[in-house]
Parts: sequence; structure tokens; C-alpha cells
Amino acid sequence: MNYNLTKEDINNLKNKKLFLFDMDGTIYNDDKLFFGVKELMENIKKSGGRYVFLTNNSSKSVQVYIDKLTKMGIEVTEDNFFTSTQATILYLRKNCYYQNELIYALGTDAFKEELKKQNLNITDKLVDDIKILLVGYDTELNYQKLIDASNILTKDVLYIATNPDLVCPTSFGFVPDCGSICYMLYNASKKEPIYIGKPKPEMIKTVLQKFNLHEDDAILIGDRLYTDIASGLNANVDTVCVLTGEATLDDLKVTEFKPKYILDNVNCLNEIFK
Repeated sequence: MNYNLTKEDINNLKNKKLFLFDMDGTIYNDDKLFFGVKELMENIKKSGGRYVFLTNNSSKSVQVYIDKLTKMGIEVTEDNFFTSTQATILYLRKNCYYQNELIYALGTDAFKEELKKQNLNITDKLVDDIKILLVGYDTELNYQKLIDASNILTKDVLYIATNPDLVCPTSFGFVPDCGSICYMLYNASKKEPIYIGKPKPEMIKTVLQKFNLHEDDAILIGDRLYTDIASGLNANVDTVCVLTGEATLDDLKVTEFKPKYILDNVNCLNEIFK
């Protein structure tokens, strides 16, 4: 069902040059690619457009995403991705990472490897001289990490998290995401992190600058209102909310983050190429 696509809307969407997709809950759940996604990517390429995946999921490296989507039959390179991990690295470089400060990284091994590849000074041990606590979406979380982070937060350190998502969609429902991990730490420390990633507009703006495109050239497609849709609104680009992940029609009735378009799924976008 297309809830509010008119002929004018379809013509507007046809003129888009950059399609920014969320991943979890938008193009797949776990290892199940949603119907019509592969066809949609092919249609975008044939039309001369670009597709880029903007994900707040910091548990995987870009290479893991490349391997995953390639296996699903979607042609991708590093240029097709921008993750909250990459956005966090840029934030650290531009704003607060000086003199090789020691960062305690609470996250997956893949997350820590991404940080180390950028020559950040990373530890996952509770040691002296930690200056920054960095929390990601940790699918390898254990209680010791929470103890370490709580200990670190008793000191005067910079506290950053890759993304505020409370849950991550799966084939059976939802699991706790980075925001929920930070909520546990808040209950222990009464401290909140600086959140990077969506809903802040920087990820979108970075991709627009990379490809020398304007806000009007882009459309963001996602399933989460307070991150995906909010980031599109904050970056002044058009937005599509799909109902294959977290957001429901009831949520859309009460949210402050109103998408321009509401679709059942991304397959509905194939209509604009007919």
C-alpha cells in the first residue's frame, strides 16, 4: 500500500539522484533480504542514481556489510556505505581527539578493529589514563564490560556513543541496541553520552558533500522515526518511512518526526521506475 504517493510525488522521486537507505528493518532483517530490494538497487543504477546505506549499527565493519550484501546479490563497494562508526571517527578527529588519548571501546571486536585501523588509541581493559568512553552496539556484550564502563564513568571522562537506537530489529522481533546499553549505564552512573549517528544530520551531509550533491537530490528511506526520519528532517532531505521495521502506523499518528512519504516496504519504490 502506498499511503500518500500521488503522480506529483512519483515524478519528484524519479528526479532523485541519491537514495540513502537504512539497513536493519529497511532492506533486510537478519540475513533475509526483503522482496524487491535487489530490483530496486538495479533500477536506481540504471536510472543514473546512487544508493548509499546509512546505518547506525556499529557492531559490524564496512567489509562485513560488503560481504553480506554481495552474498545477497547487491553490487556494493566501500562507497556504498557510511556507518555510525565512521561518523564517530570523524567526530573524534574534528572535535575532541587530541594527543592520542586512550579510548575505552565498549563494542564488538569488529567495532574495535575499525577504530584501530584509523590509528585511534583503543583499549578494552580497565587501565589508568582512559580519557574517553566510547560505546557502540555490542552484540558481544558481557557484564564485565558494563562494570568497566560504570567504573570509568565515576571519573571525569568524555562519554560518547555511536547511536541512540534503543532496539535493533531481527527476524523474531527486537533486541537491545546501543541506546539501551547506555540506558543501563545511565541507571548506574546518571551520566548520558554524546550520541553520534542518526538523528544528527552529519552522516547525510557528509555523503552529499562526497558526491557533490544538493539536499534536493536526496531521499532518505528508513524504518525508525526518531533516528532515520529525524536525521532526514534535520538534514533537510525528503524522507520515506517503511513499515517493515520499528515504526508502526500508530507511531506515525503521534510522532513529531513526520516523513514525507509512508510506504509498506521499499519494493513500493520500484513503482517510480515504471
